Amino acid sequence: RFMKNYAPDKMELAPRDVVARAETKEIEEGRAFTGPHGPYIGLDLRHLGEAKINERLPLIRDIARKLGGVDPVKEPIPVKPAAHYTMGGIHVNIKTETPMAGLYAAGECSCLSMHGANRLGGNSTTDCLVFGRVAGEEAAKYALKNGFKDISQQKVLNEEKRVYDGILGSEGDEKVSAIRDALRKTMNQHVWIFRTEEGLKTALKEIRMLKERFKNIRIEDKGRTFNTQFVEALQLDFMLELAEVTVVCALARKESRGAHARRDYPERDDERWLVHTLAHRTVDGPKLSYIPVTITKWQPTVRKY
Repeated sequence: RFMKNYAPDKMELAPRDVVARAETKEIEEGRAFTGPHGPYIGLDLRHLGEAKINERLPLIRDIARKLGGVDPVKEPIPVKPAAHYTMGGIHVNIKTETPMAGLYAAGECSCLSMHGANRLGGNSTTDCLVFGRVAGEEAAKYALKNGFKDISQQKVLNEEKRVYDGILGSEGDEKVSAIRDALRKTMNQHVWIFRTEEGLKTALKEIRMLKERFKNIRIEDKGRTFNTQFVEALQLDFMLELAEVTVVCALARKESRGAHARRDYPERDDERWLVHTLAHRTVDGPKLSYIPVTITKWQPTVRKY
């Protein structure tokens, strides 16, 4: 139970960013198990017994058996840190209003800043259920008050043509899957649990090269109905955009805070960086600005577990 070396009070129940960093260090320093997919940590549930596992963790057992070929009643589950949740997103206020009048956002795509730099377990439910309802109610109020404005049909058609022609009309030799795999590799190597200036700069360079490669993609299905290749290409376009924003923001934030852990700046710096980062899209790439964090009842303190 190596967590006693990282969070002696909370142990395995420490916040997920603390546990993820601890697991990564154990793997990096050679204290992990070795399997067909590389080094891993053993998540041991055997002390709970079969009855409690079936009562409290039936889905975990089912997934482990079906996907990993492991029965947690009999042996530890192989685990390692992985991307789980996006804590940033579209800037919204408590009513889920974005800076664009009439546009609302809720769920993981939005950033109400309920989570800050590290989401607590279970809080994504609030994101979806509570603010999903808020978004619906507020959007309905706005629509009733303001009605619907006329939108140029020609502008809609022009935008549709731009998107479709840009992907379906591209006749390059780059495969969407190859660029997506390269992006995944870049993010895993340089923008992962621990970050550094050198690694982030390398990632930014590689991402921008991938964005250039994306301009030369080719998909075989040219249809406009149930075209999954088109959807995958569109998603990759968004992934590249968000990856660039993530890296630019991480480079600028010269501190460690929550899930953002920099080896070259290991300490939290509330004097300079107790702020939210906003990224604005420009032709030259993301342009950053900052807004203060609203603190009411609880002041930031040193995190001890």
